[in-house]
Amino acid sequence: MKRALILLADGFEQTEALTTQDVLLRTHEAEVTLASISKSLMVESSSLLRVEANALLEDLDLDGFDFLILPGGKRGVENLKASERVIKAIRFFKGKGKHVHAICAAPSILGELGYLDGLDYTCFPGFEKGKGHCQDEGAVICQETVTGHSMYYTIAFAEKIVELELGKEALERTYPGTRGIRS
Repeated sequence: MKRALILLADGFEQTEALTTQDVLLRTHEAEVTLASISKSLMVESSSLLRVEANALLEDLDLDGFDFLILPGGKRGVENLKASERVIKAIRFFKGKGKHVHAICAAPSILGELGYLDGLDYTCFPGFEKGKGHCQDEGAVICQETVTGHSMYYTIAFAEKIVELELGKEALERTYPGTRGIRS
């Protein structure tokens, strides 16, 4: 069983966070923890939906997680970038060879930290950062990173995470007889 950590900051894009969580949970091969980056378990999405996180980031042992997911949302990404604890978490995961995945505006964080240099990736237009090669695709796997273009492509993003982290067979077991989005 793999363990995923999704970081929630006020202003996060709810579809990108919660649909990704849902797809991973439906595999029955991943545990997902929603972690608030603030001092409160209650986090407000970009559309003002209040979501109760499972834990506070500051209380977690990051060694217990296999991969990290950063949802977008302009204000949410601004809050993620402004958090020293989030930047340390990303560096911790990357330093341990663990995967970090990001969608919409969130790949800009990875780009600014140099983690997309030389890689193909996708993101919401205007959030291209670093020295990678932004692709006009819904979701991209490049080496150990999955990036997603926008909320519209959240299922494709989540499926690529399942493919990379759990294997292509996990998609077939989860959605038998469907081919998935995979774009």
